[in-house]
Amino acid sequence: MKIKRIIHNILVVIGLSMVGLMFYYMMYLITDVNFRQDIQTNLTDGWMFLDFSASCMFTTVVTLFYWKSRERAEKERDRLRLQVLDNQLSPHFVFNNFSILAELIEVNPPKASTYLMHLSKVYRYALTHQEQATVKLQDELQFIHHYISLLAERFGDCIRVNIDDNMDKLCGLVPPAVLQMLIENAIKHNEHTSAHPLVIDVSGDEKYLRVKNIKRPVVVMDSANVGLHNIVERYHLLIQKDIMIEDTSDCFCVTLPIIREEA
Repeated sequence: MKIKRIIHNILVVIGLSMVGLMFYYMMYLITDVNFRQDIQTNLTDGWMFLDFSASCMFTTVVTLFYWKSRERAEKERDRLRLQVLDNQLSPHFVFNNFSILAELIEVNPPKASTYLMHLSKVYRYALTHQEQATVKLQDELQFIHHYISLLAERFGDCIRVNIDDNMDKLCGLVPPAVLQMLIENAIKHNEHTSAHPLVIDVSGDEKYLRVKNIKRPVVVMDSANVGLHNIVERYHLLIQKDIMIEDTSDCFCVTLPIIREEA
């Protein structure tokens, strides 16, 4: 990709230089009545090559300045867009948690203490990483374990989240709370009861993470797939890669690339 980009840049400079040189000679033609004689002299003495070289140098400087300015503007734009996307995560941690905590304090104080511990870990993670574009995968998994504990208290046996044992051995980076958003998306769009619990499997290998659930769809009136769109946008901004979505009649699976630290 870098070689293609370099070749493309060289061709752009040469093309713009040719256009600049033609413009220069057109202006010369308009202003100098002896243009034909002068152009022949230039060709004979090699002055046209010098003119073209000067045009290339000027075009290169201007083009480099333009590309650098554009690159800085695009990076700033992407940073701001990522910041907006990250800010969308906060509401996902807020709803229902404090009401459940209030009920537990009344009926089961020891359980309320454990719930509060997991809740504080979840909020600490959200606050600590809200300014970061990526986090370590193992930090994300620790956060997910605390989040699953909150789900267990909220939904009981209606929700089962299975995390593959080999996940503890994987390395790399992911956008913060990306696994949590996929788990929440599955809960939001599928039926979950004690008789028919919703099973969500989280697995992965050295290159990809997968969050898969058996489909038992329910109608969600206010759904706009904001969470999934959020993830797609963040991956596109971070590494210019798309996530893979498998949506069949039986299951729904999202595959996420693991971001390498050098990226």
